[in-house]
Amino acid sequence: MRRPAKLCAFSLVLVLAFSIFGVMSLKSVAAASPAFGFANYEVARSSDLAHAGVTCPNTGTNCWNWNGEPNIATAPDGTIYATSENTAFNHPSECNDPTGGTISQTLYICGGTGAWKSTDKGNHFTTLTSPNTNFQSGYGITLWGGDTHVAVAPAKNLNGQYNVYVVSLEAAVVGLVGVGESTSQDGGQTWSNNPFAIQFTNPIANPLVEDRPWVAAYGSTEVCISVHEGAVIGDVWCSYDSGLTFTQVGSAFDALHSWLVAETSIPGAIHIDPNTGYMYVPFSGLASATEAANPVEVACGGLTGINCPYKLHTVYMAVSTNGGLTFTDYTVYVNPNNQVNYGSNFLAMAVDRAGNLYEAYSDGVSLFYSYSTDTGQTWHGPYQVNQAPSSWAIEPWLTAGDPGKIDIVWYGTNNCGAAITDADNCQQSATWSVFFAQNRNVFTSPTGFTQQQATGVIHMGPVCLNGSGCQSYRGLFDDFGVTADPTTGMATIVYDNDMHTPSNSNNLPNPDCTSQYTSSSDPAQQNCVHTVIAHQTSGTGVLRKHSFQIIGESLTQESDLAHTDYYVQGQNDGEASIMALSVSLAGVSLPLTFSSALPLQPGATISGQSVISLQTVLLVLGTAYPVGVTATFDDGTTITQPTTVAYTIA
Repeated sequence: MRRPAKLCAFSLVLVLAFSIFGVMSLKSVAAASPAFGFANYEVARSSDLAHAGVTCPNTGTNCWNWNGEPNIATAPDGTIYATSENTAFNHPSECNDPTGGTISQTLYICGGTGAWKSTDKGNHFTTLTSPNTNFQSGYGITLWGGDTHVAVAPAKNLNGQYNVYVVSLEAAVVGLVGVGESTSQDGGQTWSNNPFAIQFTNPIANPLVEDRPWVAAYGSTEVCISVHEGAVIGDVWCSYDSGLTFTQVGSAFDALHSWLVAETSIPGAIHIDPNTGYMYVPFSGLASATEAANPVEVACGGLTGINCPYKLHTVYMAVSTNGGLTFTDYTVYVNPNNQVNYGSNFLAMAVDRAGNLYEAYSDGVSLFYSYSTDTGQTWHGPYQVNQAPSSWAIEPWLTAGDPGKIDIVWYGTNNCGAAITDADNCQQSATWSVFFAQNRNVFTSPTGFTQQQATGVIHMGPVCLNGSGCQSYRGLFDDFGVTADPTTGMATIVYDNDMHTPSNSNNLPNPDCTSQYTSSSDPAQQNCVHTVIAHQTSGTGVLRKHSFQIIGESLTQESDLAHTDYYVQGQNDGEASIMALSVSLAGVSLPLTFSSALPLQPGATISGQSVISLQTVLLVLGTAYPVGVTATFDDGTTITQPTTVAYTIA
């Protein structure tokens, strides 16, 4: 190694040489990435108060539940919340069925919402009290199902906590369906309820009309709900007092697209960018007013367009830049084949930390996504996501982290049957699992996904995606969820499972699930539905990697006894720019002079030098001294690489 010029007698010279590897093309990253690891386990029942406080997984036998159609959200500090509907069909007391089971056991619907919380990055979840125990019907809506969704505020309230919001359908005035909202301002310990948060404004024309509410949070106290309300799709209601009162602010359809009201999908989940407050609502519909005005199409009608001449072959994003008062509808993708239908699956979306948008959509066989870098005004795509062994992909959900880094999950199978284009027609032998795909640089390689099966078999046979119009049992319901830890970037998935797994201690069957079903009409299938967690334990996340390592060092007294040299070589194997570097030896900070100016961009190298008097650091030959090299990255993250070096004679 070449020595630097001697600066003074008995000085300590410090030289650092860092090489920082740039981000590889995504396809290269995908090929080199380690396999993702997932730990799957069931959460404890949450349909009564007796099981609040149970933490799973554990060594007992109480980690089972009868919940379904779950959702999940994460607080900025990494605390995770999950909710799921009560499906205790055969237990009228826990199902809160006033008919004693007549309705619940016929329609396979119950009231109430289960809730769980993780404070250890998804390794365990603890059962909370039900968010809607104070609703008019006890545990929530009894006759019409739950359709639950959860959101967490991006800013702390006056108690130093992040508000948690849960929405669910609720039986309200004169038997009409409304949307109830519950708020926790203390981390899920207690809930304040607003069972009449949203009530339909025209009950005579459209009784029983509220459907599929979604919730999003902004700031410390603002919460907004989008809901399908009769013939009006995508109404948005907001509260500015943590859910105490709600006001209807607007509709997801703008004036230029009013014709979409007649035939469109039920919108996907509303999102609010935590930095800008912009609101986004994804949906699918017809491509033009001309299609909507076609006499045959008008006579056909219908939300999903399944039996109409034109299917819902166009993907949209509704964007509001004024808090939901008005929306502008932008076209994401028009499939030239007007028989392709994106309306049988909820469209999913995510916003990354830089405000880039991602929208995922399935045609019932293949899963695609598009992205926008200008708040939804223009879009790139579509790009197919699913690959073998997931030849069919339905019910997509996604989450985003740093710019260009996304996770997408879906229910997938490779044996639906030859020429089958509708999951409702899959053969009974079809085996479904949760699939996970990650892209760590969408903008460089939009198709560069690393795909992996995240679970075992969670369902067999057909999957109905027609909601209450299903002819067979809705084994996987309509949606599930994924979230990414904002501190690690690792994923946590919550999903449905209706398999009988008596030998799996982390996935116990509930008492009603006594055997494996043999067909979609077998009552055993209805009895086995439960909510399960898949927590990512290894592999990459959706945050940039902040990392470096010291690969060589020495601390030597030179033969002329005129100076002492400390040399270190380091390697930054992360993906973020370094804004500052500092070094300490034996607890003493050393000033550094670099060969080039900071910041240090990915792919660049640098050398540094520091000189201190031996009067400041007394070194003894043969002694090992602690060294710490600290890198400060462009997002404020700091990492210190500790090491120990022995003082020797050169």
